[in-house]
Amino acid sequence: MDLCEWDAKSLLRAYNLPVPSACLVDREIDATVEIDPSDIIKAQTLFGGRGKAGLVRRAGDDPAATIDAIGKALAERGLPQVVMIETASVFETELYLSVVLDDLTGSPVLMFSAQGGVEIEDNGGVRSMTLPADAQVRAHMLVDFFVSAGAPTAAVTRLVRLAADVVRIFRNEDLTMIEINPLAVTAEGRLIALDCKATADDSARYRHRDRSFALSQRLADIKLSPAEREAREAGYVLIQSPGDVVLITAGAGLGMMVSDLLADAGFKAATFFDNAGGARGETADARLEMAWRLAEADEIKAIMFYQALSTRDLAPRVLGLLERLKAAPPPKPFYFGLSASFVAEKTMTAKAAREAIAAAGYPAFEFPEQVVERMAVDRDAGIMKRAG
Repeated sequence: MDLCEWDAKSLLRAYNLPVPSACLVDREIDATVEIDPSDIIKAQTLFGGRGKAGLVRRAGDDPAATIDAIGKALAERGLPQVVMIETASVFETELYLSVVLDDLTGSPVLMFSAQGGVEIEDNGGVRSMTLPADAQVRAHMLVDFFVSAGAPTAAVTRLVRLAADVVRIFRNEDLTMIEINPLAVTAEGRLIALDCKATADDSARYRHRDRSFALSQRLADIKLSPAEREAREAGYVLIQSPGDVVLITAGAGLGMMVSDLLADAGFKAATFFDNAGGARGETADARLEMAWRLAEADEIKAIMFYQALSTRDLAPRVLGLLERLKAAPPPKPFYFGLSASFVAEKTMTAKAAREAIAAAGYPAFEFPEQVVERMAVDRDAGIMKRAG
């Protein structure tokens, strides 16, 4: 889950890190609010570039008009008129600080630039340091990194402490990213997090039930399609995107790999299915029913089912799929793929499963590239068009 500024800063406050004083205002509830001309009014959204869009402004001589203009801009975008009113800060320098998860190594990476603000990537000078994945990061371990990266001398002591605390937040709260930009430095060398955004690992949400992030959830819900919202309520994850293949798989890594294979063959995955983190109960039937419904769309050419099972018994899934194929044939050409470990082959082998699907009249293969190759052959031969 992406966190808006208010929710991201709530994490900083929970760890006693320096942020400006602020309050949250829902314009649909609080029609009037007292604002100082020096206050900063910030629309709460999940997208970046708010300043360029006119959604972050100093209140100015007519605070009511300023907050009305921001509220109107949010309403035009179909977003709730929720703003944060923040006390203005006096500072001399802006820095950039973030911690992100390296997907390949599973380690956090500390990133820093002596220049903060908008378009930080274009300014260059961002330095990075890979941190140990399984050891606590102490402030003294970061001194050389910040000095070599050009951090203001007067702020180094506070900066290493702050960075160590941000890494602690990153780990304790199961984040995949936290970014403070700009991180302001006052004339006395004090630090203030002027802006913050973060992304929480959805699969670890069950460990943080005390953190609701209600505003971020509200903003995320607005972006959901009706089908995505229905899937969430049913206990599984569905992500839709423009495409021509309804892809039924599970696991982010496998889903991305198969999506890439489809793209290489000239297809585009229109869906990603997965189990919701911490969800209880079996959702296979619900996911198949949803896939069939989505495949009825004119732009969909085929349905691709591929799973790689390691521990869960494959037999119930295959038998359930066979029942659906018999009772409700798919609206578009259906392609099946399955690989499994010996642990998953408790009551049925993967080979027997593929043979059963093939006997029902559907192409079945062991490897995903084989499935995609067959789909491409059928498409080029016009079989998909006739079958669809």
